[in-house]
Amino acid sequence: MGRNIWAFVAFNLYAAFLISAFQENTAYLFDVSLIKEMKPEGMSIDPREWGWGGHYIWRLFAGIVVTAVVGFLAGSIAKSKGALTAAISNIPSVLVWMLFVYLFGFSDVQLEEKTAFVIISIIAIPLTTYIAFIAGGFGEEIQKEEYEENTILGVKPYHWIWAIFPIYWYALGIVYVTAKFIAFQFATWSNTSIVISIMSLLALLPIIAWGYPLLIVHRVLTGEILSEKNSFIRGMANFGILILGMGIATGLQVGSYWLLAKMVS
Repeated sequence: MGRNIWAFVAFNLYAAFLISAFQENTAYLFDVSLIKEMKPEGMSIDPREWGWGGHYIWRLFAGIVVTAVVGFLAGSIAKSKGALTAAISNIPSVLVWMLFVYLFGFSDVQLEEKTAFVIISIIAIPLTTYIAFIAGGFGEEIQKEEYEENTILGVKPYHWIWAIFPIYWYALGIVYVTAKFIAFQFATWSNTSIVISIMSLLALLPIIAWGYPLLIVHRVLTGEILSEKNSFIRGMANFGILILGMGIATGLQVGSYWLLAKMVS
């Protein structure tokens, strides 16, 4: 029972952080110059406060991706009946989607895409529950087959308490790259050039730079590397990897977009 409770808490806490990473990057689905053109005179628009706007497909995409990730984690934590635990843990998300159905379908909320949001929300309720169920079962299976009983995905359980913060910051970078890639696709959708298609992949390269440091930190935490060092050294190594990785990923990201802009122009 204790594991199921922790799985429920972890599912929803991590989901809140990761969904926030998607929401705060919504504005970058547009080009920055377009945002400036859309900005009413005298009004300041902070991209981090943009919200979901009318991007109902983006909201559903975020829900699917986040549910799969946190469902996998919840199943790993539960270690028994992981699929069912993850599906139950998704109930708060289901309640949020039901709230959307009410707000956009039966209240006086004014939004141009109200009908679309209602349809997407109705679809999301069974879809995210199913994804949570499948991901939870997969997480349980991986945990049992590849990692020790007293760990969660090879990591001591207490590490997952602080890990949520660097994962959130790195998720901001990964989702930003994804949003800019989608924006680039819309900007060049009428161009069927193979060159443009190949160039578009350049926009995804920073995702590797954002993801790799997290993999290295996981290897340190599981003892695959630096296992002979004491906990202080390993902790400082993880801190350095995360900070250095963030700097390198940001630099590669800026360089990639600069090169992409030059190639397009």
